[in-house]
Amino acid sequence: MSKYLGAVVVPHPPIIVPEIGKGKEKEAQITVDGLVGIAKHISVLKPQVIICITPHGNVFSDGICVLDKAELSGSFANFGNPDLKLTKAVNQPFLATIKSTFQAEQIPSVFMDEKNAQQYQVSTELDHGCLVPLYYIDREYTNYEIVHITVGKMSTKELYEVGMALRTAIDNAGIPTVVMASGDLSHTLKEDGPYGYEPAGPEFDNKIVEAFRSNELQKIFSISEDVIEPAATCAMESIVITLGLFEGKKVDAHVLSYEGPFGVGYMNAILSGADIQSDSILQVIEQGIEERYNARKKSEDDYVQFARAVITEWVHNKQELDWSIYKELIKDEKIVKRLEQEQAGVFVSIHKQGQLRGCIGTIEPTSVKLADEMIRNAIAAASEDPRFAPVKPQELQLLDIKVDILHPPEAIDRKSQLDIERYGVIVESGDKRGLLLPNIDGINSIEEQVAIARQKAGIAADERVKMYRFEVERHEAK
Repeated sequence: MSKYLGAVVVPHPPIIVPEIGKGKEKEAQITVDGLVGIAKHISVLKPQVIICITPHGNVFSDGICVLDKAELSGSFANFGNPDLKLTKAVNQPFLATIKSTFQAEQIPSVFMDEKNAQQYQVSTELDHGCLVPLYYIDREYTNYEIVHITVGKMSTKELYEVGMALRTAIDNAGIPTVVMASGDLSHTLKEDGPYGYEPAGPEFDNKIVEAFRSNELQKIFSISEDVIEPAATCAMESIVITLGLFEGKKVDAHVLSYEGPFGVGYMNAILSGADIQSDSILQVIEQGIEERYNARKKSEDDYVQFARAVITEWVHNKQELDWSIYKELIKDEKIVKRLEQEQAGVFVSIHKQGQLRGCIGTIEPTSVKLADEMIRNAIAAASEDPRFAPVKPQELQLLDIKVDILHPPEAIDRKSQLDIERYGVIVESGDKRGLLLPNIDGINSIEEQVAIARQKAGIAADERVKMYRFEVERHEAK
């Protein structure tokens, strides 16, 4: 019989801790009452271990982080109260089981001991994603150890598979365990909230809360990225991992509370499972990936399809795509002629679920033909960007690919000649050179565009530079 006792979904606003809120917590009394209900529920279950899944520890782009220490401590120093502290023992046998299970299941992860923490220059302290809910749990129940896991910016399927592996580890360890998924819902519910107001904010929260209340949790996986991203949630990854623990099993969801008094959505919910077979959510996720991939490919033009074919060939076989064979698949003879006869600088950008996954390019042509320039830079974007690990085969269906063909740069003498949507910028100082493409999400001003280009080149803000602007011919899925 499984020792998995179920899961809870909890918010983590420090303001609801009385020593931090100093009366302000009363404005979120519904949330406080919900967390008290969560704490009482856990006191009845009496777990030996609580797995804390948080978005506010050491977040990596390509894997999850598990704190690997005998004891973990943290305080509310970042919120004005360094004397309010919490220390919890880590269950070592269970941690060892998780480590071996993750290795066997090939779960991308790092177990962060002190040596690794020094290498990565990160903290091993408890973060407020754990501290806030544990503060309330400790008022009702303290006889537990913890395991601390920080989510990664991974695909939905990868996160879900983390949850599946955790369930295997719990079953193998035989230790009574509750999983605590920490996260706030949308941060864009009100104009005076932390990120202002976005219509997607209330829409996202409504979809999440309704999926829990109706016990139709599979609906969470059909929420569009166009809703998730502007909602600015920090709960999605924690929720997805936690639902993975119930894969193929019946699950009952119960919402204790929901509100958004400060422009951020706070939900308290309980997930209870039984060893009763149910529909596979993993299949729903995989079907969604396949459908989105096919739709994306249909909307890609010849240039993007070419770049995708290059990346696919390299990731699978570590070989360059044979242009002499591939060009026969391009029906437009004008495009084939251009790719064989023209020269230009090219940037290939790869995104995965809205997050940059690789970007490499050339300002000026380095190859005798445009096709070779694209091949070289597509491979480099997928395998040589120093910010990321090489793209893996299981990621290929999740990738959005953009191809920017650069027009020749022209010198300018003032920033007012720039336009962030129309022009990219190049800054030069001596042998240092930085470039930023035009029309990039999150770049909202010329000053920001130039500052980032300087930063990329290692050029100080007060250092004199030569500036150039350039236009691009952008190819991306419609």
